[in-house]
Amino acid sequence: MSDELDEVRHTLRRLQDELEDLTVGGLRAVGTERLPLLEALAEDFAGIGAAHLAERLEALTGGIRDGSRDAAGALLRTQSSLRLFERILTLRTVETRFAALAGGDDDLDEDLEEGAPA
Repeated sequence: MSDELDEVRHTLRRLQDELEDLTVGGLRAVGTERLPLLEALAEDFAGIGAAHLAERLEALTGGIRDGSRDAAGALLRTQSSLRLFERILTLRTVETRFAALAGGDDDLDEDLEEGAPA
């Protein structure tokens, strides 16, 4: 589970960085070279079961591609969905770790002793 969680965290970080760049640089200044990354991230999120976030990303990329005025709203909705997904992931991770501790999971005890991220 740790490898899967690390992969999800990495994908979340990539999306967060990309959304920050879009916010700072402006949507109208975005070249089409950034769209494939956003589309790939949408596929990644769809693959891990975060369909809502993937749909938000698809709306954002469509808005950017079309030069739509709605792209700014799509960016804000995507950021909100990302934050919500991060919170839910955190809660589920903590819930799983507490359940493992209550069940005496030796692997979890070792991870915690090694300082693995919670």
